[in-house]
Amino acid sequence: MKANGSVYVSTVFVVLIGYFVYQWWFNPHRVVKQRLGEIAATLSIPANETDLARVARLARLRQYLSDQIHIRTGRSGPAFSSRDAVVAAASGWNPPGGWNVDFVDVDVKVDSDATARAFVTVDATTRDPASGQQTLDSREAQLAFANQDGEWLVSEVDVKDPPQLPSPR
Repeated sequence: MKANGSVYVSTVFVVLIGYFVYQWWFNPHRVVKQRLGEIAATLSIPANETDLARVARLARLRQYLSDQIHIRTGRSGPAFSSRDAVVAAASGWNPPGGWNVDFVDVDVKVDSDATARAFVTVDATTRDPASGQQTLDSREAQLAFANQDGEWLVSEVDVKDPPQLPSPR
């Protein structure tokens, strides 16, 4: 009787370990969320970034984007349709005092083994150089991911316009 109980406990233990290994290592939801964190860190610009650090950061950004990426930034904002155009636009953006990008309120939907969507709020925090006060720009965005050669790459981004405040009467 004691041997059967040990086998049962060992089997349950192995199943639990397998489940947690899958959740931690292979789960596409977790992998996409981790990729979002890597992208946010890459989009964040330190206050006194050196030229070499900038080039390295932009090279990392390039690794996270699909060759045929499409980015729309609101109704009146610019649109980008290549990885090179996105990296060129990112290289030209250098706010004084740097900025920090965070993806908050993340909701990941894995459609298949090859595609996923992430609905996020993008918070960009920077310091006003004149006053030193922190400013926050927050936008809703939807990102499409494609699993290419085992890597989840961003294939499409749609950044929504900020909500309009009602006009006073």
